[in-house]
Amino acid sequence: MTIIKPRVAVIILNYNNPTDTISCLQNIREIDYDNFQTIIIDNHSTDDSVSRIKDALLPSELFIKAPINKGYAAGNNLGIKKMQNQGTDYFCILNNDVEVSPNFLDILVTKMTENPNLGIVGPKICDFDNRDLVQATGSIVDMNFGRATELNKNQPVREVASEVISCDYVGGACMVVRSKVIEQVGLIPEDYFLFYEENEWCAKVKQAGYQIACVTDATVYHKGSHTINQISGLSEYFMYRNLVIFVNRNGSFKNRMIFLTYFIGFCFKSLLFKKHGGRFFCYFWDAITGVNRYQYLQK
Repeated sequence: MTIIKPRVAVIILNYNNPTDTISCLQNIREIDYDNFQTIIIDNHSTDDSVSRIKDALLPSELFIKAPINKGYAAGNNLGIKKMQNQGTDYFCILNNDVEVSPNFLDILVTKMTENPNLGIVGPKICDFDNRDLVQATGSIVDMNFGRATELNKNQPVREVASEVISCDYVGGACMVVRSKVIEQVGLIPEDYFLFYEENEWCAKVKQAGYQIACVTDATVYHKGSHTINQISGLSEYFMYRNLVIFVNRNGSFKNRMIFLTYFIGFCFKSLLFKKHGGRFFCYFWDAITGVNRYQYLQK
């Protein structure tokens, strides 16, 4: 008897990086899973991404061009909304700068099928250039200071046990989410534009009673933030602005008071000892007022 595997939508987001996207697309075609749909989202690129990616697509692969760049979450949400009513059981959010192991999706989906309490899972993420080195196996968050501890960071692969590791969130480089969980908690939060959206999504899923976990038997190799690094100041701005938003929205009253004291102290210290240190007050103010200085990023 033929067993039909759960239907998976694999969503890959591109912004001005067609080389990595096409490489990722070719890589995903080789996985050991036979029931998935690939969707490429172009997040309003300003280079030749659209033409190059369209030329590389197979007829079975879908392509969506975002009318405007509203960030990581909004781009991926276009793919989720496209496939939500198409019999999709799971969504795999995949960065375009990763290379996947052939069995990664089969391992993750099988684990979720066996354990209905798992709402979001991710693989072991290893360094693309040094493949014996682990980048993370999920992360734990200290809400008092907004600090995330990446589990098994910089550990040799051979020293990481085969297990399912409960955590607070798995990295957005690769995450598999139940379709019915998205129906319960909603789409990826779009208020962040970049960074911390997967943290909040995982927090919402945990609040709904599901478990977040890393399945270390599954592996992907991550190159790094090639797209982010194209724009000076973008990474720092969203890291600090969104940290404040994340704790303010998801921490307890005690968490928020401790964090507020800590972060304002950090801002004053930066003002005194860092070049242009006053910029951190600007990040804090933008977080509190909801301003996004890179809103609708485009030329």
